[in-house]
Amino acid sequence: MMAMLQAGLDCAVAPVESVGLDGDMLEAQAFAYLAVRVARGMATSGPGTTGVRALVGGGEISRP
Repeated sequence: MMAMLQAGLDCAVAPVESVGLDGDMLEAQAFAYLAVRVARGMATSGPGTTGVRALVGGGEISRP
């Protein structure tokens, strides 16, 4: 993915670890944030973030 970004962008692409951040921690936090939004019935994407036309959800919680 990093190579694809580098090929498609006109700027340097570097992993977050290069600036002292923990990429695994950031990924876990992002998924936790999205999970909370789904649990609360909130949108996980919208026109201002991904360009979709309307707010969209990230799925649903399935309980046994």
